[in-house]
Amino acid sequence: MTSTRKIVLWVVAIGLSALFVRLGFWQLDRHGERSAGVRERAVRAEAPVLEWSGPGDVPPDTAGLIGRRARLSGRWDRAGEVVIRSRTLDGRAGAEVLTPLLVGGDSAQTVMVLRGWLPAPDGLRPDLAAGWTAPPATTGGGDPARAEGVFVSSRDGRGGQPLQVEIAGAGHLAIAGLDLALIRDQTDLDPSPHVLRADDPPAGASFRPAREIETDSGPHLSYAIQWFSFAVIALVGTAILTRGE
Repeated sequence: MTSTRKIVLWVVAIGLSALFVRLGFWQLDRHGERSAGVRERAVRAEAPVLEWSGPGDVPPDTAGLIGRRARLSGRWDRAGEVVIRSRTLDGRAGAEVLTPLLVGGDSAQTVMVLRGWLPAPDGLRPDLAAGWTAPPATTGGGDPARAEGVFVSSRDGRGGQPLQVEIAGAGHLAIAGLDLALIRDQTDLDPSPHVLRADDPPAGASFRPAREIETDSGPHLSYAIQWFSFAVIALVGTAILTRGE
């Protein structure tokens, strides 16, 4: 192997190693951010339960609320239910259901409640009526409807292609992810920036629990180790190759 080829190999190896190291530190940064978020949510979960029963209780943003427990009172807007399509559970096709809750009754403050998962063979049209087997006090009429759970974040821009589907003779929006911006754009709803993940339904209920809230720091640490390993492999492999030549 000529000196020129060796130089080229080392330049490429060093360049790749620098890139891999940079990617490794990027994953470490993400690991730190996610770990900090998990710790903050754990602290918030121990805070007193928020009580929202009127429009004035709903703040304009989610600052300090992700991970907080809350109890909301108002009226369900069943006509405005939104489907999060193609959600599998235990190998079964289905969808998650977002139901608007008018906090305080007929008010302008609407909070979307992620109520749970329902089966749907096409992943698109669950039997929404099956989720309304509770007493009238929780489905509208009589006493105010109530929802209790934990605030989760909306992932604006993750809603994918919006679809209008007909379920039991009524039109509903079906989206690919929890995206409040898309809901505002595609419906007459004007939801607040808050999303409440309702507590897991009791055994035997039609609804199954919605997605789990992230409680760990994710795979970013292992990704960082992989990138650092690639950097070492690139340098050691080049050293062995050039030395053998």
